[in-house]
Amino acid sequence: MPRLPEFIQSFLSRAADGIKGLLRWMADKTAEPRDWLKEKLDGLLDRIPLDRWIVLTLAIGVPVILALFITGVSLMSKDKKPVKPAAFPASSAMSRRIPAEDLFLPDEPDFVPGVILEREKRTQWTADDAMPWWQDPLKDGEQEWRDQIEKTVDEIMESVP
Repeated sequence: MPRLPEFIQSFLSRAADGIKGLLRWMADKTAEPRDWLKEKLDGLLDRIPLDRWIVLTLAIGVPVILALFITGVSLMSKDKKPVKPAAFPASSAMSRRIPAEDLFLPDEPDFVPGVILEREKRTQWTADDAMPWWQDPLKDGEQEWRDQIEKTVDEIMESVP
């Protein structure tokens, strides 16, 4: 096992001695706590002059008495029943129950169609199926477009072997 440096060992030994001394001092004081407390209080009482004692007593006593008075008044007023304000008599509209329909929105209607898990497969389109997607380029009598489309289709068809 490695050895600790000398300064750490000396620090730990001094800390251990200090803790032992503190524990001995506490044991001495707890053996006779009344005498130790009396000794400290007697020294304190002798150091404070009489006029300071009066000021100290008033500074502590008045807030304590005031707090006791406020606590007593609040406890005594707790027994009284609360008075209803005149603005809301028992027969007013505020005292009746409000129906749930007025507080909550009604359920929305079910307008979404059901899920179609499969459908019939078609082999070819009908004219009714193609109607929404088809726009006749010649419905306004545009013969130039018709000629150009027919020429392009013919070229494509002739180029295929």
